[in-house]
Amino acid sequence: MVSTNALMVNFWFYGDKFDEPEWDQIGIKKEEFGGFVSFLKELYSVYEFKIGGIAIDEDVLELFRLGEPYPDERYRFENLSPDSFLKEPSHFIYIIWKENYEKLSHISYNHKRLGKEGILIETGSFNV
Repeated sequence: MVSTNALMVNFWFYGDKFDEPEWDQIGIKKEEFGGFVSFLKELYSVYEFKIGGIAIDEDVLELFRLGEPYPDERYRFENLSPDSFLKEPSHFIYIIWKENYEKLSHISYNHKRLGKEGILIETGSFNV
């Protein structure tokens, strides 16, 4: 629980190319990244969350722009501004936004409509 109306679930996959050498991780290869996008879309089709995303070394709380530890009531959904996280740079590569929660006025990124009123927005790139 990050607030009384928000629950965050993280799936951490280790192997970032910037991991410490003593961990002996090979990193995620570019050709493997499509599997992560498919996993995110599948999660949305089953759980229908308001927002989800893929980022390297970051979680969805970054999109609130608070930088505070949680739980904290400032991490409530109504404090999340899609106009803010779509205009300002972030570590996210993909974001799924449930549009019936709040319509997006303008999406300047490549995006694709999903079922259940979701939008998959490509906000960055996976560069190896």
